Amino acid sequence: MREAPTSFSPSTTPVDDHPELIFHEGDSTLGHTIWLIFVGALIYGGLLVQASPQDYRGRIYGVCGLMVLAIAAQLTLRYRSNVAAVRVLAVGGWIFATYAAVVGEGVRAPILIAYPVILIFSGWMLGVRYCLGLLVVSCVAVIFMAMGQQVGIIGNLRPATPVMMTVVYLFVLAMTATLTIYLLDLFRERYREERRLNDEITLHLKAVEKREGYQRALIENFPFMVWLKDEQGRYLTVNQAFVKGFGWPSAEAVVGKTDLDIAASNIMQMARPEDLTVFTSSSLSPVEELIDIGGERRWCETCKSPVLVDGRVVGMVGYARDITARKAADAAIAESRNLLRAVIDTAPVRVFWKDRSLSYLGCNAAFARDAGMAHPQDVIGRDDYQMRWADQAESYRAADRAVLESGIARLNEEECRTTADGQETWQRVSRVALRNAQNETIGVLGIYEDITEARLAAAELERQRNHSDCG
Repeated sequence: MREAPTSFSPSTTPVDDHPELIFHEGDSTLGHTIWLIFVGALIYGGLLVQASPQDYRGRIYGVCGLMVLAIAAQLTLRYRSNVAAVRVLAVGGWIFATYAAVVGEGVRAPILIAYPVILIFSGWMLGVRYCLGLLVVSCVAVIFMAMGQQVGIIGNLRPATPVMMTVVYLFVLAMTATLTIYLLDLFRERYREERRLNDEITLHLKAVEKREGYQRALIENFPFMVWLKDEQGRYLTVNQAFVKGFGWPSAEAVVGKTDLDIAASNIMQMARPEDLTVFTSSSLSPVEELIDIGGERRWCETCKSPVLVDGRVVGMVGYARDITARKAADAAIAESRNLLRAVIDTAPVRVFWKDRSLSYLGCNAAFARDAGMAHPQDVIGRDDYQMRWADQAESYRAADRAVLESGIARLNEEECRTTADGQETWQRVSRVALRNAQNETIGVLGIYEDITEARLAAAELERQRNHSDCG
């Protein structure tokens, strides 16, 4: 692929409507044109040798000035830039043509040829402002030269010989042909460049359309509401779930609207400050909020994140997922758990459950009191070695482990247990295996009741019976 033309640095770039219509850095056309000017001046100077002394003295200064101009332009091209060299040629050429007309033949064919060539050259190479500037000063110069020629101040030099005029015309024709060929090549190059850029733009637009199609399909396939806003809070795009949720006829009808246009004002007055918070922060965690959707208050999980371009916030993307059913299910589960907890806590027995490592996962309030804990939450994570009955922990754990390994319940076993105040009590204990949905044993559930008084009463009754038999 051909490389694009070399761009100029800010110090050498001409201030112009068409800065691309200039000799590119490294292009030899400008240097050849300057040498052509120098050679033309030499040829014209050689012809002056054969002219009369009056013609020689009148025109030799102009030839010398043209050669000096060519040398100055060549040095400027070598040590400065193309643009500076073109400026030297345009301005210096105009000064030279004006001087030659003033000291020479005045307003005649040579000046009428030189001025248009300079104007065309400056216009194409340097732009409109240079061309207009030279046009104004050229008109002023022609008017003054015509007035001076009318009163006989200038234009007293005899016309140049046919040979000299032929050389001048051939030189002008060569310059014109050179510039014309260059401009044609330049236009062809620009045309090829524009064709290439147009092809690239077309391919890029097709890629953008394809990517936008993918993005639209992605947004539409979300089963919840998705939207994109600009930094003023106006909607840029929404999906069909959004359209159906708020009862709009189409996604296009939503574009350009704000929150106040979409839903109830009391809800959107809360949404707008949240959007502003998103615009000034990097992200926002999902929140649960009530939104008026289709005339019905629905629980939604919403999340909004800023859209960044080059580190600057240019918009916001967000989604809202209807979680009303989930909230109802969570409430039902919470109510069920609360009921189960109330049953466990009010039952006249102690209840506990452990994981496979025999650490406590939970218990009821009565068990916590036996363990000397203020709340059942304090028992979670402990094992029997960390309880008041640590000296009996091994026997308790052995019974629990037997249920875990065999999966067989052990019911109504009597055990001695130390209470929080150090007293020994007797309990009737039942242990069963806890199983998950895959019927895998994941822990053990224990229930026991205090039978200390019953045992003491039975012992007292036995003692009295034995005493009666002895009497």
